[in-house]
Amino acid sequence: SRRGRGDPPTPRAHGVSVSASPSKRPLRIVQAAAFPFPSPQGSQVFVRGMARALARRGHQVTIACYAHGQGTPDPEYAVVRTPRVPKYDRLRAGPDWVKPFLDLALAARIAAIPADIVHAHNYEGALAALVARRLTGVPVVYNAHNTMGEELPEYFKHRMTRRLAAKLGCFLDKTVPRRADLALGLTESAARTLTGLGCRQVRWVAPGVDFAELENVKPTVLDGGPWVVYAGNPDAYQDLDVLVAAMRQTPEAGLLLVSASDMSHWAGLGLPRLRTVLTTDFERVKSLIAGAALAALPRAVCSGYPIKLLNYLGLGVPTVAALGSAQRLPGVVSVPNGDPRAMAATMRELLQDAPRRRVLGDRARAHVRQFCGWGTRAEAIEQVYATVLGGPIIQHVGDSGYRKGRYGRYTAHHGF
Repeated sequence: SRRGRGDPPTPRAHGVSVSASPSKRPLRIVQAAAFPFPSPQGSQVFVRGMARALARRGHQVTIACYAHGQGTPDPEYAVVRTPRVPKYDRLRAGPDWVKPFLDLALAARIAAIPADIVHAHNYEGALAALVARRLTGVPVVYNAHNTMGEELPEYFKHRMTRRLAAKLGCFLDKTVPRRADLALGLTESAARTLTGLGCRQVRWVAPGVDFAELENVKPTVLDGGPWVVYAGNPDAYQDLDVLVAAMRQTPEAGLLLVSASDMSHWAGLGLPRLRTVLTTDFERVKSLIAGAALAALPRAVCSGYPIKLLNYLGLGVPTVAALGSAQRLPGVVSVPNGDPRAMAATMRELLQDAPRRRVLGDRARAHVRQFCGWGTRAEAIEQVYATVLGGPIIQHVGDSGYRKGRYGRYTAHHGF
């Protein structure tokens, strides 16, 4: 048992233990993050923002993650890591032969942390958390960042291997999310998908941003502009080939690719104006994005939520996005999936209309500031935890003490 001395017995609910009285103290929350941490990649940025926001509301937050990462974690939360594997420092997403052993070690780490709830991210995090639940009875919230049926084949090139990966991905989709006590999507569409996969309790909460990090950013002066920026990983599922094809039809603009992963292989694609920047410095990334005229999001299939989009919009940069990853937010101009001609035409139109770009950018920044802060998202996540734990949760309201908020059980999707 992971209960501390003097803790009351815990009742059973849906076959797992839950806290008997979560109102007596803030929650002990474990974020099961089966990836390197910290890192400038989308899932890592998402978990970092969530952990900070929940900690600032008075909860005790621990991130359980792989041994390596880039940069320094924040002081608001604790970090527990798996043992280090010699010479293993991979940051990119995708399968390899080391990760299954790391995930088993992660399960052991999670089981050793006293917790009221485990919030698991991605499939590896969910599997590790579910193994730990067998040992501890601590309930698991699974946060779906993707579906494996669509993403897993993208890491392979051979047609037969891709087909096998797709079948394995679909099997995982039908088995892993439904085993969690609650499945949490990033969009309403993702929540519907999770319901279709047989999950009993489903909610959705969109990602947030710490808007203070997006203020007072000095744009990089990019000579020879205008520039269209893409900031993120270059994995195949990002559909960067569509963006490159669109840029070939937009000779008046240059393409700026910013990533923590090597993008030098794009240099030989014959674009007359291409600049690649390899960096893990988020301050530099923000400055480069802010210096661009437009941002691009070519990904056609996205069951999660592109975190980079909130950064683009929060920095006031209008974004041309494929329908599959576009969100209904001010500053987003959508184009059909996989259509470089339509993307090029839209980019040319915006590049020739500076006043419209300014209006779109100002509206985007204002919307992100008002509605997309992590403080609001963290309150919504507390309500998700209350649904699982079946009781009230204390909210931090400053140095003077705590305020208790009571949340009932929900029977419908609840989005924020």
